[in-house]
Amino acid sequence: MVYHNSVMTHVRQRISASEPRHTPEPLHAHIHLLEAIGQPLVITDLSGVIVYWNAAAEAAFGWRWEEVCGRSVMDMSDSERWRRKVTRALDSVAREGWWYGETVVQRRDDTKAPVLVQARRWFRSESEATFIVLLVTDLSSQKRIEERLRRRVAVQRQQTIDLQQRLRRQLTDVRLANHMLSKEIAERISVEQKLRFQAMLLDAVSQAVIATNLTSAITYWSRSAERIFGWSEADMIGRHVFDLVAEPKDNAQIAEMRATVAAGHPWEGEFTLTRRDGTMFPAFVTVAAIYDEQQRRSGSIGVISDITDRKRDREALANANARLQAMNADLQLSRDLLYTIVDNLDDALALIDNNGIIQTTNRQFARLFARPPDTLPGASCDTICPEIAPIVARTLASGLKASGRVQLRRASGAMAILDIHSIPLSDANEARRVVLRLVDVTEHLQLEAIMRQNERLAASSRLAAIVAHEINTPLQSIQNYLYLLRAHGAAQSGEFLDLVSDEICRVSGLLRRLLDLHRPGDGAIELIDCNALIERVLLLLGGTLAGSGIRVERSLTTPLPPVSGGRDALTQVLLNLLINAIDAMPCGGTLRIATRHSLETIDQSPVACVQIMVEDTGPGIMPDLQERIFDPFFTTKPHGSGLGLTVSRQIVEQHGGMLRLQSGSGGGATFIVTLPAADRW
Repeated sequence: MVYHNSVMTHVRQRISASEPRHTPEPLHAHIHLLEAIGQPLVITDLSGVIVYWNAAAEAAFGWRWEEVCGRSVMDMSDSERWRRKVTRALDSVAREGWWYGETVVQRRDDTKAPVLVQARRWFRSESEATFIVLLVTDLSSQKRIEERLRRRVAVQRQQTIDLQQRLRRQLTDVRLANHMLSKEIAERISVEQKLRFQAMLLDAVSQAVIATNLTSAITYWSRSAERIFGWSEADMIGRHVFDLVAEPKDNAQIAEMRATVAAGHPWEGEFTLTRRDGTMFPAFVTVAAIYDEQQRRSGSIGVISDITDRKRDREALANANARLQAMNADLQLSRDLLYTIVDNLDDALALIDNNGIIQTTNRQFARLFARPPDTLPGASCDTICPEIAPIVARTLASGLKASGRVQLRRASGAMAILDIHSIPLSDANEARRVVLRLVDVTEHLQLEAIMRQNERLAASSRLAAIVAHEINTPLQSIQNYLYLLRAHGAAQSGEFLDLVSDEICRVSGLLRRLLDLHRPGDGAIELIDCNALIERVLLLLGGTLAGSGIRVERSLTTPLPPVSGGRDALTQVLLNLLINAIDAMPCGGTLRIATRHSLETIDQSPVACVQIMVEDTGPGIMPDLQERIFDPFFTTKPHGSGLGLTVSRQIVEQHGGMLRLQSGSGGGATFIVTLPAADRW
């Protein structure tokens, strides 16, 4: 407090003494504050001329205020280094407004003091700088402390060097003693590392690892054992290992395991083990002996694997294998059966690749071409059957089914007629192949011809009965006229002879129509007017229709395009249909016959056709019989052959047409013959 009062008194004296002369007017307001600063404070103008020097600066550097005011700060030391430092400081303050750095100041007694200088501009106003304020911190004490610390560090460094030298000497002395010890330590470290690595491996494996001593007490219990069994290591160390085996224990298996391990051999087998929660599971166990450094057996180690999933997978695999074997056996049986069926088919079959090479055939194919079966695979279709090769090529090119009929001369010289069916087949790689099916229709066509001839004869028999009835009437008239001729004499002979002549002409006309109907033809194809053909058949059957009380209703479309075909064959179809209609109406009825144009789909294409409808008013055909009426030898008549409709359908289909039945639930039947118009034939 006394010192403070004396300082304040000194400051007031300095202020009162300096106010008139030295202190610039801008500093008057702050003089008390500047004197109260405990650090040396120097204020200069912008050129570095000192305008203020506080008491702390007098005490630090030895110059009084009156001695330094008006002097340049550069004159405070004669050192060139000082002048360069002051110049850089003034430039920095003028440019940036501040400067901060260390320098050395020369005191009045010529001693030098290290200081830290902070210089800033003092502005008279916001835009005009008036002074430079330098706040000086004396670093002498700090430098002395740093010097003492450097000396102390040097001493300590030297002491450290001396200590290191002594330690080196001691290490040199100890090195020989530690030579053997270091080797032993290295070996121990290596062993420990191996043990740690082995312990990590044991902990890492998914199987439980358990070690026991010679009394079967557990000495090691791995983490996987904790996970599998549920007991911790603390729970199991010291317990008997066979406590893990589920009841009832297989003592014979345990004794075998012990004997095998005692003999120095590993043992493997399956046990049923128990977990902590009481559940049991199948396990695969591998046990081997443990030996100490003297190669004496000190215990055993076992590796236990939970094989629950493995056994389940094994059973599933066994079941799958059994199913697969059964499926393979069934597949082999099916394959053998298929080969047997294919090999014994009456049709010839061949598989042909996209290059026209035969891959496989059945026996009938080899028999048809009179070649050994093993010579056909690999042969070209062009070489084996050149007549069939174009049909196969058409299927390979278009990918569509193709068919046709060819004549083939057998090795015996006989001609065979074959129906060709070329069927496309594509595999997963879109490689196109062809299944070739050859049907020998030679005997079938011959049987069809025989059937048609038989039906023709049957129709002739039925027609003969009708004609006999028609002829009988004029013959009886002739007989009556001859009787009258004999009874009346020559007077009326001319009249009676004219009547007899008319009846004879009538008989002659009937016989002529019968001969025209059944005159043998050459099978030539001609243009046929269906309306005219119907009129001829109706004329022939006119007496029978009238005698049976059947009324005929015609609805014939004109003009009607002709059809192309065999006249005799189509006449036989109409005769069969009309005679069947007459037989269906024994007590009389109405026979409706009509023709019309139609557009039908044949071979997946629209075709202009002619349709003939023959409808009766008989009882009709039962629904369960409609599917069978076109079957050979099926008939509902007491004395029918069962071939009429079969032969009629075959004839119509040979003409490229269709024959079908419409039978309503109210009775009556309608047969519709559809034939392509002549421009397509």
